[in-house]
Amino acid sequence: MLSTTVFQAFPNAIEEWTIAACKYSTITGNIIPDADDWQNIHVIVDEGSNSDPNPSPNAAGISSDTLLYCQPNELPTIDTADLTANYGVADPYGKTYAIIDAGIGKNQETGQIEHVELRIRQTNYGASHGNN
Repeated sequence: MLSTTVFQAFPNAIEEWTIAACKYSTITGNIIPDADDWQNIHVIVDEGSNSDPNPSPNAAGISSDTLLYCQPNELPTIDTADLTANYGVADPYGKTYAIIDAGIGKNQETGQIEHVELRIRQTNYGASHGNN
């Protein structure tokens, strides 16, 4: 039996996003690179939200996380720790997101990596040092 990847099953759901190495927690905040350093990736987007029904008075009550299914051969790395620590993504509308979780999706029959799942959260970045 031939298996179908999520990209083969849902070709009309594929969107073009970008990914780049980012610097987190610098003295001037989180820094994204210049536009030329972003790399195009093709993803399928799965959006979701969660909430805390009894938050403390100063806590944010709702956060929205988005799940991206990415093609492994388009990513700069498939090392999940490296992706979460050193990369960010941007949607086609210019919103930027931190990668807060990464996982490998394998074909359960063959063990072949079929996609990388990135859980992302919208964030703000400062300009790169090259733009200052």
